[in-house]
Amino acid sequence: MKKIIKSSLEEQAASYLRELILSGQYRMGQKLVESALAKELELSRSTIRMALNSLAHEGIVVQKPYVGWQVIDLEEHDLWEIFHLRVALETRSAWLAAKRITEDGKKQLTELMNDFFEAAQKPDATSQQMSRLELDLHSLIVELSENGRLLNIYKNVANQMLIYFNIDLVSHAPHDIASSHQPLVDAICAGDADKAAQLAQANITTFSEIGDKFKAQHLRGE
Repeated sequence: MKKIIKSSLEEQAASYLRELILSGQYRMGQKLVESALAKELELSRSTIRMALNSLAHEGIVVQKPYVGWQVIDLEEHDLWEIFHLRVALETRSAWLAAKRITEDGKKQLTELMNDFFEAAQKPDATSQQMSRLELDLHSLIVELSENGRLLNIYKNVANQMLIYFNIDLVSHAPHDIASSHQPLVDAICAGDADKAAQLAQANITTFSEIGDKFKAQHLRGE
């Protein structure tokens, strides 16, 4: 395994661990032992602790008394909260983005959708890759809303959103995932704010559906 270069150690350790969590290599609820991680990455325990603290602020690891660090273990109520957060943030952002869209914004959306479809057409496309592109798209729409506070909130929960997308998209074909976002992008580019908000909400899997997928995946031990 490639060892971490001794510069910006905390950030690099956090980036390494974040990728393992968001790619599913570390499962939800998995225990993270400081001493073992320090040995694996050839870093001090204090550096690992700072990296884990950074990930805790992102909401993807937690520290429990008498247990220690572990990957976040989402429950149905967590999914309920994220669902309603998506409805609030993504629908309003889509409305604002359509109201404030510029030619440059249209270009950015079009290029990202092209990347989305290109990735979806690859035979080895995975739902996790599609999840990252979906997050990129929604993040861009929030950015195009030109509401800095909305963007800051979305950035703070982005990794939790990605875990949510991973649960949701595993049962969808890559091309269907990409194509389901095209009408939303078209509405924003056309400046149709009301239609964009409606499509943004329609694009969010209902809580009952995501809950069923979550329970099914837990039963299979995914």
